[in-house]
Amino acid sequence: MNKNVIIAFLGNAKFDARCINMASSLFNHGYRVIIIDELGYSEESLESNRFTMFHIKAKLKNGIKRYWNFYWEVKKINNQIKPDIFIAADLFSLRALSKLNKNCLKIYDCREIYSELASLAHKPLKQLFWTYYEKINYKYIDKVLVTAKKDKEFLISKYGLKDINLILNFPNIKNKKSMINLRKKFKIAENNKIFLYQGVIQVGRGIEQMIRLLHHFDDCVICILGDGEHKKKIVQLANKLNVSNRVFFTGKIPYAELISVSKQADIGFSLIQPLSKSYKQALPNKLFEYGLSGIPTLASNFSEMKSYIVRFKLGVAVVPDNINDHINAIYKLLKWNDSRLLINTIRNNCSWDSQEQKFIDLFS
Repeated sequence: MNKNVIIAFLGNAKFDARCINMASSLFNHGYRVIIIDELGYSEESLESNRFTMFHIKAKLKNGIKRYWNFYWEVKKINNQIKPDIFIAADLFSLRALSKLNKNCLKIYDCREIYSELASLAHKPLKQLFWTYYEKINYKYIDKVLVTAKKDKEFLISKYGLKDINLILNFPNIKNKKSMINLRKKFKIAENNKIFLYQGVIQVGRGIEQMIRLLHHFDDCVICILGDGEHKKKIVQLANKLNVSNRVFFTGKIPYAELISVSKQADIGFSLIQPLSKSYKQALPNKLFEYGLSGIPTLASNFSEMKSYIVRFKLGVAVVPDNINDHINAIYKLLKWNDSRLLINTIRNNCSWDSQEQKFIDLFS
């Protein structure tokens, strides 16, 4: 086949499940895959003999200048490689599509509705800017990928887009053993239960709710697999509530090792708060990664999440800001003993294998 595919992602692809899954599927079907990502200060990079890697050093943490720098670097690489297919793996890579020739297949992987994120809820000017940015760049796109049905409906109604393809963000069942042992690393006693959160530490992801729950469960601790700009406030809350000795941070975990670490916990959490349309429509991949790890999920009862929680018996869906609901659900989940059933459910119904052919067919 020998077609060149560029996947551009403003972040470190080593920690991004979807980037790795898409790249692996394309490589396995004969495409030459080039990944352009961004490395933070002192971060380890994804290295693979299957993909060609371009790592752009992050010069700024956030802001328009950071996005602009990434755009210019991606543009230069595009001019050098002249790809047959370009996948913008997030909103911030979208602008680079506009400068590609008409023979290049241009795909936007719309993982969430960025203009409707919680971080923009009380920032009308920024929200207006990103809405405009989305709108002007959609005209260059040939195909759009989404990870939830509600997102597809939203894009059709707001922008009138037609070629929208639902490619669910399911995990790859292949993973490798991690050297990280949570109990040894943080000196967690064997009789203590582990509450797990994995993903970006952002406002509205329900981590504050998890910390407040510790006062109701003296024999439980929290392990947070990930990092993000909201971490400082989470640390401050844990200190304020005098539970900082039971809240542990691992930092980012390579995607290949995520399941190996997650399976050491007892309950996975996804208590997303109703702060924005994007959050309320979300179908986080962590639900399925928890299941593949053999641990049940406590999740918000928004329609997309609840439908999968109920259909595949992945855990319990609760009112996201009702602590009594959370407490009752946790007591139920702590008695959970169906780990093998959970793992088999994900392997048979909710793995990337079930999405791969749909994804590959987009290029034929």
